[in-house]
Amino acid sequence: MGNSVASGYADAIDQGLCSLDSALAAHLQSNHYPPLPLALVSACVKAIHNCEYGNSNGRVQLPTGMRLAMGGGRSTNRPPSWRLVEAAHLDAFINMGVD
Repeated sequence: MGNSVASGYADAIDQGLCSLDSALAAHLQSNHYPPLPLALVSACVKAIHNCEYGNSNGRVQLPTGMRLAMGGGRSTNRPPSWRLVEAAHLDAFINMGVD
């Protein structure tokens, strides 16, 4: 169900019904349990853009106090974009054909 809902939000962006920010806000709040904080939207936008432009290892700054698990007991407040995309299930929002 989660991927279908995320795809629906991405389609709404493509149709001009909402912005990326508002679609991500809805995705983070309604498509995760527990809901992810809205403060994460700007980091998600940056991670999506990095991945679209071939910089999936580009680091993104998480909101104050947030850290993302990296495996092996490690965590960071500046994860690579691909890791945030993976953790927040953002694949549906990435348009790989961006020029």
